[in-house]
Amino acid sequence: MRYFLPDWEDRLDPNYNFENDEFSRDKSIAYDTDIYAHQIFKKPPYDGILVSLAIFKNKINLNSDINGQRQVRTYGSIKEYLKIHPKSKLEVMGDCGAFSYINEEIPPDDYHTEKVAETYQSLRFDYGVSVDHMIPDIIVKKVDGNKKIKIPLTDQQKEQRRQLSISNAKDFIKYHRKKNLNFIPIGAVQGYSPETYADSTARLIEMGYSYIGIGTLVPKSDDEIVEILKRVKKVIAKKNIKIHLFGILRPQIIKEFKSLGVSSLDSASFLRKAWLRAGRNYITKNGDWYAAIRVPYSDNPVLIKNALKEGYSIDKVIEMETKALKVLRDYADRKTKNIEEVLNTILEYDKLLLREYDGNHHYDKYRKTLMDRPWEKCNCEICRKIGVEVIIFRGSNRNKRRGFHNIKIFYDFILKNKS
Repeated sequence: MRYFLPDWEDRLDPNYNFENDEFSRDKSIAYDTDIYAHQIFKKPPYDGILVSLAIFKNKINLNSDINGQRQVRTYGSIKEYLKIHPKSKLEVMGDCGAFSYINEEIPPDDYHTEKVAETYQSLRFDYGVSVDHMIPDIIVKKVDGNKKIKIPLTDQQKEQRRQLSISNAKDFIKYHRKKNLNFIPIGAVQGYSPETYADSTARLIEMGYSYIGIGTLVPKSDDEIVEILKRVKKVIAKKNIKIHLFGILRPQIIKEFKSLGVSSLDSASFLRKAWLRAGRNYITKNGDWYAAIRVPYSDNPVLIKNALKEGYSIDKVIEMETKALKVLRDYADRKTKNIEEVLNTILEYDKLLLREYDGNHHYDKYRKTLMDRPWEKCNCEICRKIGVEVIIFRGSNRNKRRGFHNIKIFYDFILKNKS
């Protein structure tokens, strides 16, 4: 099974100064100097990258050069933009990013089938996904200015979205054949029940697709996903059809995915857990999760506001920040063995954020991290190079490195079952 990492411009300053928390370059040249995960590891921890066209609208300049050729920034291909070496085996899959228009009745004009197909072709994607429309149970609409309300989709509206996705898939593969495009077409399968997913799959196979991608799976339970895949597998039977799962990993049912014929999947969950999941920020090859230790910047507006309310001066806040980082580094270097002093120093500063505390919730999790010292037991390029800094919850250059470590562990020891 192949793993594609969704791209959200997750790059790092390769020479970031952790001791002084200083960038090695000016922000204006960040794209030119910063690096992706596949440039950090000797062997990339994924088989490809998923790029959604939706991010071009807000984050990436998608232009045309003087010859009308599509460009990403000033690069003529998506792989050049992603800094993928010409000899690399990494592949790039493109989709529309249907999440960006999930609340609309139909996809915007920017996602017209021919325009999307030509973008894939021009930027030399390896795979391109047909224009689909997600089928959630509820959408969100703005009324009376900025007020948001939740609106359940009717069965009729769900079916209209499914039929639209099927129609777009038909137009997509017809255009692909007519223009003899180079990328491999993937038909987007949408549904709202195992039966409708199976029917959509059957329709796309009849059109000639040999690779399908199943969407709107994120909100579904493991059991629901497995049931959908079982129905889809029956439709595929012994045909040589590849299946991609959009937006999900579900490590606990990876084996079932494989047995049900899943060829590839994508998700950024192991990356995002580095900073989104309290207590589950750093994973080891044994599958154990550890809490990253929060040492917020002393110029954090929330922290400053709360600290001043509690009677702390700005100088005192800076002093507490400096001390928290020092005791962590001293403990990592075995200059101190007094773990209680380390914990008390960290938690005294951490409480300035006035986050909700559940008894010894943070104390116990931080203690486990410090006692087990997991960063010392990892041989990945990130942990070897920056040591304890990988376990410190503080800014994107630490947090994303920890996320890249998580992806590496997932890829090697969960997906590929390396010992």
